[in-house]
Amino acid sequence: MRGTMTLKRVREYIADHRLIAAGDLVVAGVSGGPDSVALLHMLLQLQEALGFRVHAAHLHHGLRDEADRDQELVESVCREWGVPLSWRRVDVARMAGEKKMSVEEAGREVRYRFLEDVRREIGGHKIATAHHRGDQAETILLHLIQGTGATGLQGILPLRDRIIRPLLDLSKTEIMDYLEYHRLPYRIDSSNFDNNYLRNRIRLELLPFLEQRFNPGMVDVLCRLAAVMREENRYWDELVAEVMHEVVQEGEEGPLTVRADRLQPMPLALKRRLIYRILQQAGGRRVSWDDVERVIDLLSQPESGRRVPVSGGRWVRRSYEVLEFGIEESAPVDFCYELPVPGRIEIKEIGLLVSARLLSEPPAAAADEVAVFDWEALKKPLFIRSRRPGDTFRPLGLGGSQKLKKYLIDKKIPRQQRERIAILAADDEIYWVIGHRQDERGKVGPGTRKILEVRASHVDK
Repeated sequence: MRGTMTLKRVREYIADHRLIAAGDLVVAGVSGGPDSVALLHMLLQLQEALGFRVHAAHLHHGLRDEADRDQELVESVCREWGVPLSWRRVDVARMAGEKKMSVEEAGREVRYRFLEDVRREIGGHKIATAHHRGDQAETILLHLIQGTGATGLQGILPLRDRIIRPLLDLSKTEIMDYLEYHRLPYRIDSSNFDNNYLRNRIRLELLPFLEQRFNPGMVDVLCRLAAVMREENRYWDELVAEVMHEVVQEGEEGPLTVRADRLQPMPLALKRRLIYRILQQAGGRRVSWDDVERVIDLLSQPESGRRVPVSGGRWVRRSYEVLEFGIEESAPVDFCYELPVPGRIEIKEIGLLVSARLLSEPPAAAADEVAVFDWEALKKPLFIRSRRPGDTFRPLGLGGSQKLKKYLIDKKIPRQQRERIAILAADDEIYWVIGHRQDERGKVGPGTRKILEVRASHVDK
């Protein structure tokens, strides 16, 4: 009965949070540990009733001697259960050293990049991870220790972009009971007991201490806080979205600008959230509390021309009754590489990986990062290159030719991003503005006999 009730709760959680739609192809991250094995098994039990499909993905991170056995278990389970599996081996420790990151940070970045790559390659719709209530509690404590605002207190979300967490309402005990009930195999990751990792110290030392000395229901308290803050933030996000258009002015070529006279009298709580969102819109990947406070301080100063730095090589400047949000100018990135067909090439200047293969029929699904062409209609050789002055192309479906610069401006692509766009071309013909729009030339039609598929993915996301 335990297994049936647990599965019923997961099904209800998926429905309540609209995590999976009929027809979805879900990529399940499976490490071989108990949580991910339970996730894969539950998804397989639900796929027929809910009308979705499952594809497993396993990352061999090369951090432990037993990682080979983890992969063997995942491969064995997928064979037995009839699940298609994609896997990749990555040297996470080496990457951490090269990027001057902690192994924990590097592992997380590599894992999500891998899952997203698999999703794109198979035309998937969602990525499922096995986070549960214990992980939620640990995340809240981690954010509190490192410093956080209201957004950090919502912890792990049931749905973020394409990532879903179907087990987020289950406890670790419930997951282990489910595994025992169904007699499912799994492996224990020895690195989970390494106290060099902050998250492990929280799970093994801090959380048990809080439960023993202060509140035995500490996990429930923290998960309830996350649920409350999620709804609070949802309300604020809607309010911020309504107010944004009143204060933000985004020009075609210049920096994003904000009406300081309208922003200044707003309540501090709203002002902070607005500035946080504006910094994100201006291109900030990791906006900090200090960034927001620096802008608030600038907003309170009457003098014009003062400029302050914010994260990510960006700046904010006061110009009379306007705040300007910009990025440090850099020289345009220039590159040109021949694309091997079939084959792949890395454009190191912009961190882009491009692969090409020939097919007899179109792939089942496509995305912004994938394009298909009539191989015989293209000029050769093909090149992946940067933008050039005067570039013109014929946007697919729009009719007629257009200056590439004007097209990108009309699409409101920020100048800094425009300088890092890659183009698939041959001689003077552009076939694809990668990640944006394909050209009319070379499009697949009824008479196409051989198809070129080109895929692009960012090496550093």
